[in-house]
Amino acid sequence: MRDRESRPVRFTPPEMLSTEILLNVEDLLDVVLTENGLCDRYADASPGDAIVYHIGLLARDRDRVASDLPADRRADLDAVARRVWAMAETGLGHLVQRRIAEGRCAYLLIVRPRPLSARSAAGYALADLLGREAA
Repeated sequence: MRDRESRPVRFTPPEMLSTEILLNVEDLLDVVLTENGLCDRYADASPGDAIVYHIGLLARDRDRVASDLPADRRADLDAVARRVWAMAETGLGHLVQRRIAEGRCAYLLIVRPRPLSARSAAGYALADLLGREAA
C-alpha cells in the first residue's frame, strides 16, 4: 500500500489556482447577480477564468433571518449559489473563496477545462444540468 502523503493528488494544474486570481477592483465589481447571468458568463469563460458570484458572507447573506438583503435579491443569491454548487459537483469548476476584508469574502467559481467530447461524463453532466433548467 502506498503512503498517501508521499505524493499529493492534483486534479487541476497549479497555475489555474494561482494566488493572483482576483487581485483587481474590476473583478470585484463584476459580480454575477442572477442564475442566468452565471450561465451566460460560464458559456463565455475560458478554463482558468474566475467568475465572482458573491461578495459578503454567503451563508449569512442566504439566511432569511440574518441577511440584510431584500427577499428578491436573497432568492437570486440562493439560486446562484445552488447552481454554482451543482456545477462544482459535476466537475465544471472549482469553488474558491478569497478574503477581501474583515467579515467579507469574494466567492469564485474557477472554470475547469471543458470535456473534449459530448460522450464524456462531464459533457453528460452539463447537458443534464442545463436540461433541467430548460424543463
